[in-house]
Amino acid sequence: MASKVAEELESKLSLEGSESGSLAPSSTSGGGGGKKKDKKEKKDKPAAAAAAAAAPQPQRGVKAAAMTQPDPEDPLAHKYGDPPMVQSTERTGREWTRVEDLSPEMEGKTVLVRARIHTTRGKGKSAFLVLRQRTATVQAVLFADDTTVSRGMVKYACGIPKESIVDVEGVVALPQAPVESCSQKDVELAVTGIRAITRAGPLPFEVVDAARSEAEVAAAAARGESLATVSQDIRLDNRVVDLRTPANQAIFRVQSAVSQLSRNKWMNPKEAIEYGMIDKVLTTPTPKMPGSGRNAVNFRRAEAPGAQDIGV
Repeated sequence: MASKVAEELESKLSLEGSESGSLAPSSTSGGGGGKKKDKKEKKDKPAAAAAAAAAPQPQRGVKAAAMTQPDPEDPLAHKYGDPPMVQSTERTGREWTRVEDLSPEMEGKTVLVRARIHTTRGKGKSAFLVLRQRTATVQAVLFADDTTVSRGMVKYACGIPKESIVDVEGVVALPQAPVESCSQKDVELAVTGIRAITRAGPLPFEVVDAARSEAEVAAAAARGESLATVSQDIRLDNRVVDLRTPANQAIFRVQSAVSQLSRNKWMNPKEAIEYGMIDKVLTTPTPKMPGSGRNAVNFRRAEAPGAQDIGV
């Protein structure tokens, strides 16, 4: 009996030894192969990154270009899409309505408006646009019903960049509640057609951010919110965009009104003779001094009189 037990123990020990011996080399070889593989992957990473950088990148504007034209199978394809270049080959006879002239009395009337896209907000089958024309703004809405507005039209409208100039055809409607974010708060446009006349490029900043006043930013900070602002340096570097804000529009409107008042009310149109200096005095927004007799200069071998010498 004891001999049988001893034989069984010896056989078990021999089996365990053979199994451990057979497993040890494989684990060692497997571990070494894994380390070599990791080293190779690390060595290949820089080469893969360089190859990816050298590969041709997709050009900007390809996605936007695909959205400039409607779906040919859309039954409302003739209602949206970028028009061809205007070459003044014909007169369309179309009449545009100014945004500031839109009023509740025009409810149900179909109008054509040319304006810039101020903001865009799309959700599912609907889209909300704010159209801006100078200082006047109005809300334009699109709801896909496959009768007057299709899903393709909604997608096209949402893909137009902000500050682009668009022609919008729509029906004047009364909103359920006043649109407080627009100057024409008592009306909105139910869009039936939209075309991007001039698409805007990438903007250095949003006009909405530049239009915020310090009071609005302070009120948002008091509520624990953070609003984007635009520094003065960025504004001056991109003056063309900065001049589109309502505050700057108002400043230049006041300046223009003062100049017109000066010409129409203070000067006798029958007797006044405007010289170049008058125009500069009225329109140059900097400190200036009219010239005097000491400003005489030689012009074509003759002495030219100063501003005071000619009665200015």
